[in-house]
Amino acid sequence: MLQRLRHLPISFVAALFLLGACSAPESTDELNATPATPPAIEAGGVTTGSVEIDGVTIEYVTSTPAGFEIGDPAPLLLAFPPGGQDLDLARVIIEGTYNAEAQRLGWVVVSPAAPNGELFFQGSESLVPGFLDWIETWTQPEGGSPHVAGISNGGISTFRFAALYPDRVQSLIGFPGSPRSDADSAALAELTDVPVRMFVGGNDTGWIPPAEAAAEALTDLGGDVELTIFPGEGHVMTSTQDGTVVFELLESFRTSS
Repeated sequence: MLQRLRHLPISFVAALFLLGACSAPESTDELNATPATPPAIEAGGVTTGSVEIDGVTIEYVTSTPAGFEIGDPAPLLLAFPPGGQDLDLARVIIEGTYNAEAQRLGWVVVSPAAPNGELFFQGSESLVPGFLDWIETWTQPEGGSPHVAGISNGGISTFRFAALYPDRVQSLIGFPGSPRSDADSAALAELTDVPVRMFVGGNDTGWIPPAEAAAEALTDLGGDVELTIFPGEGHVMTSTQDGTVVFELLESFRTSS
Protein backbone atom coordinates (compact mmCIF):
# COMPACT_ATOMS: atom_id res chain seq x y z
CA MET A 1 0.00 0.00 0.00
CA LEU A 2 1.39 3.38 -1.00
CA GLN A 3 0.37 6.55 0.81
CA ARG A 4 1.30 10.15 0.07
CA LEU A 5 0.78 12.59 2.93
CA ARG A 6 0.83 16.38 3.24
CA HIS A 7 4.28 17.92 3.75
CA LEU A 8 5.14 19.32 7.16
CA PRO A 9 7.88 21.98 7.59
CA ILE A 10 11.16 20.69 9.01
CA SER A 11 13.03 22.16 11.97
CA PHE A 12 16.19 23.88 10.79
CA VAL A 13 18.26 22.76 13.78
CA ALA A 14 17.03 19.17 13.52
CA ALA A 15 17.68 19.18 9.80
CA LEU A 16 21.28 20.32 10.25
CA PHE A 17 21.97 17.64 12.80
CA LEU A 18 20.15 14.73 11.21
CA LEU A 19 21.31 15.45 7.69
CA GLY A 20 24.83 14.99 8.96
CA ALA A 21 23.76 11.88 10.84
CA CYS A 22 22.22 10.24 7.78
CA SER A 23 24.66 11.25 5.11
CA ALA A 24 26.63 7.96 5.00
CA PRO A 25 25.01 5.70 2.46
CA GLU A 26 9.83 -18.43 27.67
CA SER A 27 8.88 -17.05 30.90
CA THR A 28 10.24 -14.32 33.11
CA ASP A 29 11.59 -16.77 35.67
CA GLU A 30 13.79 -18.28 32.96
CA LEU A 31 15.75 -15.03 32.68
CA ASN A 32 19.10 -14.70 34.37
CA ALA A 33 18.57 -12.38 37.33
CA THR A 34 22.23 -11.37 37.14
CA PRO A 35 23.53 -11.27 33.54
CA ALA A 36 27.18 -12.15 33.01
CA THR A 37 27.69 -8.56 31.89
CA PRO A 38 25.10 -6.39 33.68
CA PRO A 39 23.58 -3.72 31.44
CA ALA A 40 23.82 -0.02 32.07
CA ILE A 41 20.23 0.75 33.02
CA GLU A 42 18.70 3.83 34.58
CA ALA A 43 14.97 3.24 34.86
CA GLY A 44 13.09 6.16 33.42
CA GLY A 45 16.11 7.44 31.49
CA VAL A 46 18.70 7.01 28.76
CA THR A 47 21.97 5.25 29.51
CA THR A 48 25.08 4.15 27.63
CA GLY A 49 27.11 0.99 28.11
CA SER A 50 29.07 -1.76 26.38
CA VAL A 51 29.08 -5.54 26.20
CA GLU A 52 31.41 -8.09 24.61
CA ILE A 53 29.79 -10.31 21.97
CA ASP A 54 31.90 -13.02 20.33
CA GLY A 55 35.05 -11.21 21.41
CA VAL A 56 33.90 -7.85 19.99
CA THR A 57 32.88 -4.91 22.17
CA ILE A 58 29.52 -3.41 21.21
CA GLU A 59 28.60 -0.07 22.72
CA TYR A 60 24.91 0.66 23.07
CA VAL A 61 22.33 3.17 24.27
CA THR A 62 19.19 2.15 26.13
CA SER A 63 15.93 3.81 27.06
CA THR A 64 14.02 2.08 29.84
CA PRO A 65 10.70 3.17 31.37
CA ALA A 66 10.21 4.36 34.92
CA GLY A 67 10.07 1.48 37.38
CA PHE A 68 11.86 -0.96 35.08
CA GLU A 69 14.03 -3.54 36.83
CA ILE A 70 16.39 -6.20 35.52
CA GLY A 71 14.31 -9.23 34.50
CA ASP A 72 11.10 -7.33 33.79
CA PRO A 73 9.17 -8.14 30.60
CA ALA A 74 8.58 -5.28 28.17
CA PRO A 75 7.91 -4.55 24.51
CA LEU A 76 11.36 -4.24 22.95
CA LEU A 77 12.53 -2.07 20.06
CA LEU A 78 15.93 -2.74 18.50
CA ALA A 79 16.82 0.57 16.84
CA PHE A 80 19.65 0.69 14.30
CA PRO A 81 21.22 4.18 14.10
CA PRO A 82 21.85 6.12 10.86
CA GLY A 83 25.03 7.35 9.17
CA GLY A 84 28.22 5.80 10.50
CA GLN A 85 26.18 4.09 13.26
CA ASP A 86 28.51 5.30 16.00
CA LEU A 87 27.63 5.71 19.67
CA ASP A 88 26.96 9.45 19.42
CA LEU A 89 24.40 8.91 16.66
CA ALA A 90 22.82 6.05 18.57
CA ARG A 91 22.36 8.32 21.57
CA VAL A 92 21.03 11.24 19.53
CA ILE A 93 18.45 9.03 17.82
CA ILE A 94 17.37 7.47 21.12
CA GLU A 95 17.04 10.88 22.79
CA GLY A 96 15.57 12.75 19.83
CA THR A 97 13.28 10.21 18.19
CA TYR A 98 12.45 7.29 20.48
CA ASN A 99 12.81 8.17 24.14
CA ALA A 100 9.78 10.38 24.84
CA GLU A 101 7.23 7.97 23.36
CA ALA A 102 9.04 4.90 24.69
CA GLN A 103 8.89 6.32 28.20
CA ARG A 104 5.23 7.24 27.85
CA LEU A 105 4.22 3.82 26.53
CA GLY A 106 6.53 1.60 28.58
CA TRP A 107 8.91 0.35 25.89
CA VAL A 108 12.54 -0.70 26.22
CA VAL A 109 14.63 0.63 23.32
CA VAL A 110 18.19 -0.49 22.63
CA SER A 111 20.38 1.00 19.90
CA PRO A 112 23.73 -0.69 19.22
CA ALA A 113 26.71 1.18 17.78
CA ALA A 114 28.58 -0.48 14.92
CA PRO A 115 31.89 -1.77 16.32
CA ASN A 116 35.02 -0.47 14.62
CA GLY A 117 32.91 1.40 12.09
CA GLU A 118 31.74 -1.85 10.43
CA LEU A 119 28.09 -1.11 9.69
CA PHE A 120 25.24 -3.47 10.46
CA PHE A 121 24.86 -4.36 6.81
CA GLN A 122 28.59 -4.61 6.13
CA GLY A 123 29.53 -7.38 8.55
CA SER A 124 28.46 -6.38 12.07
CA GLU A 125 24.98 -7.84 11.50
CA SER A 126 26.50 -11.22 12.41
CA LEU A 127 26.91 -9.95 15.99
CA VAL A 128 23.28 -8.91 16.45
CA PRO A 129 21.85 -12.34 17.40
CA GLY A 130 24.37 -12.59 20.24
CA PHE A 131 23.57 -9.02 21.24
CA LEU A 132 19.86 -9.93 21.38
CA ASP A 133 20.66 -13.04 23.40
CA TRP A 134 22.37 -10.76 25.91
CA ILE A 135 19.42 -8.36 25.98
CA GLU A 136 17.16 -11.31 26.75
CA THR A 137 19.18 -12.02 29.89
CA TRP A 138 17.78 -8.82 31.40
CA THR A 139 14.37 -8.34 29.79
CA GLN A 140 11.79 -10.65 28.27
CA PRO A 141 10.64 -9.19 24.92
CA GLU A 142 6.88 -9.04 24.73
CA GLY A 143 5.78 -11.42 21.98
CA GLY A 144 9.08 -13.30 22.16
CA SER A 145 11.10 -11.14 19.76
CA PRO A 146 12.00 -7.49 19.19
CA HIS A 147 10.42 -4.98 16.88
CA VAL A 148 13.14 -3.55 14.62
CA ALA A 149 13.46 -0.02 13.23
CA GLY A 150 16.13 2.05 11.58
CA ILE A 151 16.85 5.35 9.87
CA SER A 152 18.85 5.60 6.61
CA ASN A 153 21.82 3.22 7.01
CA GLY A 154 19.90 1.93 10.01
CA GLY A 155 16.93 1.28 7.75
CA ILE A 156 19.11 -0.74 5.40
CA SER A 157 20.39 -2.61 8.47
CA THR A 158 16.86 -3.58 9.51
CA PHE A 159 16.31 -5.35 6.22
CA ARG A 160 19.71 -7.04 6.34
CA PHE A 161 19.05 -8.31 9.86
CA ALA A 162 15.53 -9.45 8.94
CA ALA A 163 16.86 -11.22 5.82
CA LEU A 164 19.30 -13.23 7.91
CA TYR A 165 17.17 -13.79 11.02
CA PRO A 166 13.46 -13.48 10.09
CA ASP A 167 12.37 -15.47 13.15
CA ARG A 168 13.80 -12.77 15.41
CA VAL A 169 11.78 -9.89 13.96
CA GLN A 170 8.29 -9.06 15.19
CA SER A 171 7.83 -6.00 12.96
CA LEU A 172 10.06 -3.84 10.77
CA ILE A 173 10.08 -0.08 10.16
CA GLY A 174 12.49 1.80 7.89
CA PHE A 175 12.34 5.59 7.71
CA PRO A 176 13.87 5.55 5.25
CA GLY A 177 15.07 2.04 4.66
CA SER A 178 14.71 -0.84 2.21
CA PRO A 179 16.65 -3.88 0.95
CA ARG A 180 19.81 -2.88 -0.88
CA SER A 181 21.15 -6.24 -2.09
CA ASP A 182 19.72 -9.01 -4.22
CA ALA A 183 19.95 -11.41 -1.28
CA ASP A 184 18.06 -9.05 1.03
CA SER A 185 15.38 -8.52 -1.62
CA ALA A 186 15.01 -12.27 -2.17
CA ALA A 187 14.64 -12.76 1.58
CA LEU A 188 11.44 -10.69 1.57
CA ALA A 189 9.71 -14.01 0.89
CA GLU A 190 10.51 -14.94 4.50
CA LEU A 191 8.86 -11.78 5.87
CA THR A 192 5.29 -12.21 4.65
CA ASP A 193 4.09 -12.69 8.25
CA VAL A 194 6.01 -9.65 9.52
CA PRO A 195 4.39 -6.18 9.36
CA VAL A 196 6.71 -4.00 7.25
CA ARG A 197 6.35 -0.22 7.10
CA MET A 198 8.53 2.15 5.10
CA PHE A 199 8.61 5.96 5.02
CA VAL A 200 10.44 8.06 2.43
CA GLY A 201 10.56 11.79 1.72
CA GLY A 202 9.14 12.77 -1.64
CA ASN A 203 12.33 14.66 -2.50
CA ASP A 204 14.57 11.77 -1.46
CA THR A 205 14.70 10.48 -5.02
CA GLY A 206 17.46 7.92 -4.55
CA TRP A 207 15.57 6.14 -1.78
CA ILE A 208 12.11 5.99 -3.36
CA PRO A 209 12.70 3.35 -6.10
CA PRO A 210 14.15 0.62 -3.82
CA ALA A 211 11.37 1.22 -1.29
CA GLU A 212 8.73 0.99 -4.03
CA ALA A 213 10.32 -2.18 -5.37
CA ALA A 214 10.31 -3.78 -1.91
CA ALA A 215 6.70 -2.76 -1.30
CA GLU A 216 5.63 -4.17 -4.65
CA ALA A 217 7.50 -7.43 -4.06
CA LEU A 218 6.00 -7.93 -0.61
CA THR A 219 2.54 -7.07 -1.89
CA ASP A 220 2.88 -9.69 -4.63
CA LEU A 221 3.98 -12.21 -1.99
CA GLY A 222 0.91 -11.45 0.12
CA GLY A 223 2.84 -9.65 2.82
CA ASP A 224 1.66 -6.97 5.23
CA VAL A 225 3.43 -3.91 3.84
CA GLU A 226 2.79 -0.17 3.56
CA LEU A 227 4.97 2.50 1.98
CA THR A 228 4.28 6.13 2.83
CA ILE A 229 5.87 8.93 0.81
CA PHE A 230 5.81 12.40 2.37
CA PRO A 231 5.63 14.99 -0.46
CA GLY A 232 8.12 17.83 -0.18
CA GLU A 233 10.27 16.14 2.46
CA GLY A 234 13.86 15.02 2.02
CA HIS A 235 16.02 12.34 3.56
CA VAL A 236 15.31 13.74 7.04
CA MET A 237 11.55 13.71 7.60
CA THR A 238 9.82 15.96 10.11
CA SER A 239 6.85 13.63 9.92
CA THR A 240 8.74 10.81 11.64
CA GLN A 241 11.28 12.80 13.65
CA ASP A 242 9.59 12.87 17.06
CA GLY A 243 8.72 9.17 17.08
CA THR A 244 4.96 9.62 17.29
CA VAL A 245 4.21 7.97 13.95
CA VAL A 246 6.65 5.15 14.67
CA PHE A 247 5.19 4.34 18.08
CA GLU A 248 1.61 4.54 16.83
CA LEU A 249 2.56 1.73 14.47
CA LEU A 250 4.45 -0.20 17.13
CA GLU A 251 1.50 -0.01 19.50
CA SER A 252 -0.83 -1.23 16.73
CA PHE A 253 1.45 -4.21 16.13
CA ARG A 254 1.24 -5.05 19.84
CA THR A 255 -2.55 -5.04 19.87
CA SER A 256 -2.84 -7.07 16.66
CA SER A 257 -0.43 -9.82 17.68
